[in-house]
Amino acid sequence: MKNKKFVVDTVKSDLKEAAEWYNNAKKGLGLIFLREINQNVNNIANNPLIHNIRYSNIRIAFCTKFPYGIHYEYLPEQNQVNILAIYHTSRNPDLWKDSDI
Repeated sequence: MKNKKFVVDTVKSDLKEAAEWYNNAKKGLGLIFLREINQNVNNIANNPLIHNIRYSNIRIAFCTKFPYGIHYEYLPEQNQVNILAIYHTSRNPDLWKDSDI
């Protein structure tokens, strides 16, 4: 059974900004980026336990074509996956762990 997905509003605005950056670099690249993110989010919803817990009950799914990690939590009692953040992998990992996500 597929889990419900909830994406935090800040993630949506961060994704829009990243997609615009990729489109400025090369026309159409932003759409490819968003498709990969969407595919990964759907994979997470279908199989949320495939990724190990990395910190504070948060799991990370890394994209293959773009240097981003999708930080999420799985709430089995609610049958829900919460997408909390999507960070570029060049960012300091301590920022992930110390953030309020």
